[in-house]
Amino acid sequence: MEKMHYAAEELVREFLVFRGFTNTLEAYETELRTEVGKGFQVDKILDLIFFFYIPKFQIDKLVALLGFFKHYISSSSETTLVSTFSKLEASVLRFYVVHALQSNRRDKVVEFFTVHGPDLLQSSQDDWIGLNGLQFLM
Repeated sequence: MEKMHYAAEELVREFLVFRGFTNTLEAYETELRTEVGKGFQVDKILDLIFFFYIPKFQIDKLVALLGFFKHYISSSSETTLVSTFSKLEASVLRFYVVHALQSNRRDKVVEFFTVHGPDLLQSSQDDWIGLNGLQFLM
């Protein structure tokens, strides 16, 4: 497994050099040296979510990160893990909405539901927020 991990890192380096992405290569090397890139570090992921993405209203980055984890977890055959992550994802997105409301950023709430509302309605099995929950927007 370690050999495969090393080979993957080398392929990324080779690609970045081939394309001339020297700044990206430098950032990649720095990340590897600080061991941020070594596996999933829960503390760093939580910091990213709760100290950067949510407070700075970076919903697109938050949704992309959650989508990455959903894709990663969905390849697992454990239905309990997938179900648990879906609940966690809904809770984090609800927290984003609550934080935006508490910060008097209704524009961010409207943006959230405008951009991501249709996806939530399609993917939700438990009525993510329901129509009654949208009354605060009126």
